[in-house]
Amino acid sequence: MQQLQISNQIIRRLYFIFFALSGFSGLIYESIWTHYLKLFLGHAAYAQTLVLIIFMGGMALGAWAASRYSLQLRNLLLAYAIVEGIIGLLALGFHPLFIRAIDFAYLTVIPQLTSTTSVNLFKWSLAALLILPQSVLLGTTFPLMSAGIIRRFPTTPGHSLAILYFTNSLGAAIGVLVSGFFLIEAVGLPGTMLTAGLINLLIALLVWLFCHTDNLENLPNRLTLSDSAQLLSQRVFIALLLCAALTGTASFLYEIGWIRMLSLVLSSSTHAFELMLSAFILGLAIGGYWIRRRIDNLFDLIKTLGWIQVIMGILALSTLVSYGQSFEWMSYTITALTKTAQGYTLFNVSSHGIALIIMLPATICAGMTLPLLTYYLISKGYGEKSIGSIYAANTLGAIIGVIAGVQFIMPNWGVKNLITIGGGIDILLGLILLWYAGTNFSKIRWIATAGVSGIVLLASVVWWQLDPIKMASGVYYHGNIPHGRTILFHKDGKTASVDLIRTSDESTLTISTNGKPDASMGKDKPTGDEPTMVLLGALPWSIHNQAKTAAVIGFGSGLTTHTLLSIPAIERVDTIEIEPAMVEGAKGFGERNINVFSDPRSHIHIEDAKAYFTNYKEKYDLIISEPSNPWVSGVAGLFSQEFYQLIRNQLSEKGLFVQWFHIYQLNMELVASVIKAISSQFADYAIYFSSRGDILVVSSKEDKISEPTQQIFKIPQIAKELAYIGIENQPDLLLRRLGSKAVLDSLFNSYPIAANSDYFPILDLGAVRTHYLNTIATELVDLHLVTVPLMAILENKPIRTEPLILGENFYIQAAAEAKQALAIYHYFQGIKTGQLPPPTTMAGETLAVIRNVRSLHQQQCPPTHPDWFKFEMEESWLFYLRTLADKTLPYLSPQEMDVIWNDIESAPCFAQLPQTIQQWTNLYKAIGQRNFQQILQFANELLPKAGSITDSKENDYLLMVAMLAHIALQDYNSALALFGRYTQGTTLPVELRLLAAIALQNR
Repeated sequence: MQQLQISNQIIRRLYFIFFALSGFSGLIYESIWTHYLKLFLGHAAYAQTLVLIIFMGGMALGAWAASRYSLQLRNLLLAYAIVEGIIGLLALGFHPLFIRAIDFAYLTVIPQLTSTTSVNLFKWSLAALLILPQSVLLGTTFPLMSAGIIRRFPTTPGHSLAILYFTNSLGAAIGVLVSGFFLIEAVGLPGTMLTAGLINLLIALLVWLFCHTDNLENLPNRLTLSDSAQLLSQRVFIALLLCAALTGTASFLYEIGWIRMLSLVLSSSTHAFELMLSAFILGLAIGGYWIRRRIDNLFDLIKTLGWIQVIMGILALSTLVSYGQSFEWMSYTITALTKTAQGYTLFNVSSHGIALIIMLPATICAGMTLPLLTYYLISKGYGEKSIGSIYAANTLGAIIGVIAGVQFIMPNWGVKNLITIGGGIDILLGLILLWYAGTNFSKIRWIATAGVSGIVLLASVVWWQLDPIKMASGVYYHGNIPHGRTILFHKDGKTASVDLIRTSDESTLTISTNGKPDASMGKDKPTGDEPTMVLLGALPWSIHNQAKTAAVIGFGSGLTTHTLLSIPAIERVDTIEIEPAMVEGAKGFGERNINVFSDPRSHIHIEDAKAYFTNYKEKYDLIISEPSNPWVSGVAGLFSQEFYQLIRNQLSEKGLFVQWFHIYQLNMELVASVIKAISSQFADYAIYFSSRGDILVVSSKEDKISEPTQQIFKIPQIAKELAYIGIENQPDLLLRRLGSKAVLDSLFNSYPIAANSDYFPILDLGAVRTHYLNTIATELVDLHLVTVPLMAILENKPIRTEPLILGENFYIQAAAEAKQALAIYHYFQGIKTGQLPPPTTMAGETLAVIRNVRSLHQQQCPPTHPDWFKFEMEESWLFYLRTLADKTLPYLSPQEMDVIWNDIESAPCFAQLPQTIQQWTNLYKAIGQRNFQQILQFANELLPKAGSITDSKENDYLLMVAMLAHIALQDYNSALALFGRYTQGTTLPVELRLLAAIALQNR
């Protein structure tokens, strides 16, 4: 007998473990289905709500069906195994089914539909068909497993219910972290779905092995509706179902509110969301675990439930107070941790800890409510029906919470009132339950409880306010909470909280989402964002000046759309923005974006970009994409192959697509992943720098991309906007150009990383890590500032013959370097003509270089002390010669360089220079004249004659120019042979990587 009892205990625990695995896979389904359907429906608030409604509605329907029909099944555990098996099989086929379904939708059905309404109705219906069957099946799992366990082990039904809630929730809390942090990165969305399906099949097999041999005749009778027990009245039964629904509503109001609030503390990245969701579910699990040993022995379940509801409401409301401290905790975390891989791990652990501190107290209470409600109905004789009924009611209540919270309460009354209303619901429910407890609860205590609860609720409404300065601080960004700023606008929108902030010196206005600055404009001088926003509007039209229609993805400050509307030839600009509060807040920029709101050619669409372009059948001449940073949840999908394919199809025949992309807080691999995605869909692209950390990728559907023309500067308002950021003519624009697809594809393809894809979201997962590490893809900056005319030679650009005139060109280092190169040329030209230019444009450092190089003219020849002359030339003068070459060769024409070399060679002691220095001088002169045969001659004289070429500044330079000369002469094998001798240091210089990749591709 003891042997049998021990065996039963082990089997029971194994069932609990199986159900934990079911929770693990179930949360993966919810997460991955949401990913998939958002690819089809978009990320707009209504689409996100719709996905949750489909999923949770299916769960509720499944739970209701189980409560209605479970009595007709003899072996519920076997039924559960069958359901798990079907879920697993459906998961294995989900990805190919999804691909076929959306291909059918995009290629066959949607082109035939004539209105946006009909398109949306079709998409919603198809989305429901894709996940509703599985959602219904998932909804049956808890009632089937619970009733099956209670039938199999009937002695402590309350304990079983609580443990099942605990194990399932614990599995879910772990599942969301494992899938988000490990599985998706390792195997993508299809592989993660496959993993969940295999887990379900394993569960099905294991449960079947344990239950198919059960002797059903020896098991207790089904938990049918009791004939002898004192049943509750139908009105009370319905009231308890309503209680389950309302507490579900309140819990989802908490979840939505806390996730939005904590997004301002932890960031709004996908990983931050996963940490918050895991913390919420973990609280539910702990609640189920805590009540497990008490539930079967409670004297008055209703009174206990009432107390839990009141306490939960008060604890939830108290988070409005503790929330303010979470910013300080995050500030300390950011400043204390190092920007390393270990620091990133600790940052995530700390973020999870902050979420737990805020959420855990109330969610532990929430985790007790459903076991108590379910067990109460079972104890009153309602049998198995009560399990599915309570579960279904709670899920329906959660759906109401989603709709009310996202669509009505948050956008109209703010995020704080989500918590206030949720807390009020729970407190009111608790007081009603305590009143219903009647004789088992003192009326004086009830009045006291109601009074205390009322005071807390009043305090949350009147006195406990959220600090707008902290909420707009973006503390997760730099770890500090700036004070002295003024919040001019704040709104908790459906998808983000938006703020318009003025700095303490009133010099800058910044619009931010969830604390992250999205765009800023200066009062008297441009901010670092303004060149990007102005160029996004002006640059594509300067290349394609026949363009008449344009679309802008992302509103930001509105300056890009404003700039486009400053072009008279543009007939229509559609701006697509997912968050209406962003548009409302941007009105605070006043005259700087006035065209957006006053010009009849401007049309603003509140919609997800993917959904908009799916539904919109017209084609555009220009499409400009400037979304938020890709580490923000959902944004990386606007940098994927699939999105670029959609955009390409929306372009007119000669249309251009322009993608803004930041290279700060990213590494070169992630940049390569995005450029590979663009390259796979467009015939050509060219990359321009708008600032040191921002690039613009101009892509063409069919043709090669031409260079910007002077035409754009003939439009007065555009010329004014461009002059404000220091761009006055075509050479200013060309200085920002890095290169084109023909050259740069070789570089990006040399990085072993796949193109960013919707189904393998490399960017979404990697960007949040590099955001924390604060990396920058310096390789592109280095390539832009390389000290020879590298890109001009590789692209076979014609040599400039006209004088170079440059504007201020703010926030671009190449412009500053080019102006110093011009100053050097004008100085040497002035020496030649006897008329030195005014020194207004020359930096002191540049003058020092010139003076040291020209000191050769003051040397006595022949030198009095030859050894000292040789030492001085090699150890000092050569350094300044190299610096002079570095400053001039990338920017001056051969004719301009000849003026400099002629002056140096005219020095009396030039012929006395050591041979090595003369070789370097000859090499620099050959580079300036683009004489590739001479470049090879002098570079080979200076390079080691045989053996390896070790890593050093001089050798790297010589190897670069020699390989460049070989490639210019189309001798790719010689370039590779030379590179094969190179022994690189810790990092391969990007210019050598580029040249090696080009040679390898063309050999």
